[in-house]
Amino acid sequence: MASSYSNLMWQFLVQFLMVSFLVVAVAGLVVGIGLLVSSQRTVQLFQVLNRWVSTRHVLKSVEVPHETDRVAHSYQRWLAGAFVLGGLPSMFGVAVGFDASAISAVVAEQRFVPVVAIALESAKWFLVVGSGFGVVVGAMLLLYPNAELTLERYANRWVSSRQITRGGDDMHMMIDKLVETHPKPAGWIIACTSAAAVIFGIIMLVRYY
Repeated sequence: MASSYSNLMWQFLVQFLMVSFLVVAVAGLVVGIGLLVSSQRTVQLFQVLNRWVSTRHVLKSVEVPHETDRVAHSYQRWLAGAFVLGGLPSMFGVAVGFDASAISAVVAEQRFVPVVAIALESAKWFLVVGSGFGVVVGAMLLLYPNAELTLERYANRWVSSRQITRGGDDMHMMIDKLVETHPKPAGWIIACTSAAAVIFGIIMLVRYY
């Protein structure tokens, strides 16, 4: 059973990579022909599409830390009880009553049943582990109230993704400027290499099927 699942997943992965390769190659061929036939319009299209969208500005409000310790400390035992009472039924209920194979056979087509079963089984055990972790944390807060302060001392550390990814939003337009300066040679290079890639992709698909 496991070997058939792995073989099916491998087939889906190979098909996805082959189709993606062919789509990218065809897109490159269209760009190359566009640079050869109408260089000015193709370059203008590039200028329209090359728009910078900064994720740093979009995610700025998410990066601002919010103080919730005061509320958690005020209702510590209520939160701990909610973790335990909510985690125990969900953990055992999902572990015992959730049949990924049966559900996948109902909601998916026959050829996609193994893939859906793997996804559902992974989600099942993710929920079981998460519920178990919630039960452990809730029990710890009930039995050892001061343990929350120790846990917060190590867990309440703000890690800013904006600082880690600083410079990742910078645009690098060197290749675009080269194409705009020499559209015809760039068109020939892109068209020839993309045409070879398209032919290779078609041969791969024909041999695979």
